[in-house]
Amino acid sequence: MTKDASQPRHTLAHLLEELAPLIEVLKGRDPMLKGYLNSGTQTCGTPGCRCMAGEKHPVWILRLPQGGKTRNRSIPEPLFRKLEPLTDEYRRFRQAAIRCRQLMRAVDKAIGDIESAREVDPETEIQRIRDGK
Repeated sequence: MTKDASQPRHTLAHLLEELAPLIEVLKGRDPMLKGYLNSGTQTCGTPGCRCMAGEKHPVWILRLPQGGKTRNRSIPEPLFRKLEPLTDEYRRFRQAAIRCRQLMRAVDKAIGDIESAREVDPETEIQRIRDGK
């Protein structure tokens, strides 16, 4: 007798529904920049500068991951604003990829659960067929 596979089937259907919009993000064609943008303030270190008295300079930083390290690059604000959509797209892609991988592991488990629930004991099945049931 097989076990009930309705719960793993329901889980599988739900997971596949959640995957669909993520796949669309991953299939996208918009350009993206593998980097992160930060803004803040800093002191320049120039003696007598207003920033030494507490009025710090605004800075815009582009952080670029390269070979296990991150390179920080100071950029002007107009460039910062133009790069935002590209880094936002990269962040959206990465989040979709991470969630997609999590869901794929859950899909694999649900498939395994369905397989286990549908399996029959070979000896019992052979005997059932021999007995004409």
